Amino acid sequence: MKKMNTAFEKEFPALGSNFGGKKLVYLDSACTALKMRTAAAAHSEFLLESGFCGGRRSAHLPAVAVEEAFFEARRTVAGFIGAARAEEIIFTAGTTDAFNLFLSSFPFEGSRKEVIVSPLEHNAVFLPLLNMSKRGGIRLRVIPLRNWAPDLSAYRKLLSAKTALVCLNRASNIFGGVTDTAPFARLAREAGAKVFLDEAQYLPTHAENVRSAGADACAFSGHKLGAPFGTGALYVERSLMERLVHGKVGGGTVREVSRTPGGFCAEYLSGYQGFEPGVQNYAGAVALAAAINALSKTGMPAIRTRVEELVSYGLKKFSRAKAVRVVGDRTRLKLGSIIPLVPAAPGFSTVDFNLYLNHGVRGRVIALRTGRHCADLAALTSGTDDIIRLSFFVYNSRADIDAFAEALEEYASCLG
Repeated sequence: MKKMNTAFEKEFPALGSNFGGKKLVYLDSACTALKMRTAAAAHSEFLLESGFCGGRRSAHLPAVAVEEAFFEARRTVAGFIGAARAEEIIFTAGTTDAFNLFLSSFPFEGSRKEVIVSPLEHNAVFLPLLNMSKRGGIRLRVIPLRNWAPDLSAYRKLLSAKTALVCLNRASNIFGGVTDTAPFARLAREAGAKVFLDEAQYLPTHAENVRSAGADACAFSGHKLGAPFGTGALYVERSLMERLVHGKVGGGTVREVSRTPGGFCAEYLSGYQGFEPGVQNYAGAVALAAAINALSKTGMPAIRTRVEELVSYGLKKFSRAKAVRVVGDRTRLKLGSIIPLVPAAPGFSTVDFNLYLNHGVRGRVIALRTGRHCADLAALTSGTDDIIRLSFFVYNSRADIDAFAEALEEYASCLG
């Protein structure tokens, strides 16, 4: 494990950052991962050496080279998530962009107007659904929470002939742990509904096969994998993609625009090509593929083992803490990459504590996040409003947890 961390110190230059002479301890990878040197180099090289027009607009050789590199990145993403074919991948700006595209394109047919959502879902998925429900387009139903996880028995009762879509996140960004989505997907399929999986928090530390997980569609963000901001992908199983309407259109998505007696008519391209309007983020896709290849070279099972060891170490350490308590089921938490804590001492303010971590710790700036973490549905459903979140990626070590624990003890001693 020490060898892995040492190797990645060079891959993630931001680990060496200092702020006012203070060393960075980074425990906020659930928000965004530090960025890989490999991905940044791929991004820069492509921009400078291959910044040509792509998207099948031009037939010249530079454009063909761009399109080939873009499709190779598509193939890399498909392999990483276990998709059956590269053509099932649509490049997006991230999970939020991907789900908004998917929801605006999803075919709500007949009386199937209900969407069931996990109580742990992030605002990236919950808010687009809430907006659509407020406009009268759908009826939104939330699975009850049980033991910090979606209640499978209660979910079974929510399913009906009116259910069109089920949205689940594979890993919670606020309470940690993971959800075994396969049983939920099987029940959805029996009811004739489709399943969307939010993979944003899961993919950085887990090997995945979206078909085994039961996904008809899923999305993730590149920035949580060490790739540039504004990168990500939407996976849509081929037969479902053929049924999607075109919710986001523009140049590069249309086969033909023609006159009709009533005005004009557009015939859109089939497959992923009909859902990637405009000149695309080709350099971002290539950089995303570079980040994926770097993680794959290390091995997702090895990364999973490392992160699980860190979570276990932290849980043991904080079980003895008096100023905070761990939220959630310990066994479930070990399967994820997050340790959620809440204040347990009188006078403990997460706002003050965050200030202390940034300005009061000798020689260190400890970066983490407190609050609802853009997961308002989870906070409201659980009644737990202010989470101190430690989150881990491949570059973290026990020393990071020790540094936080020491700072926590120092802050608590000031409370009196």
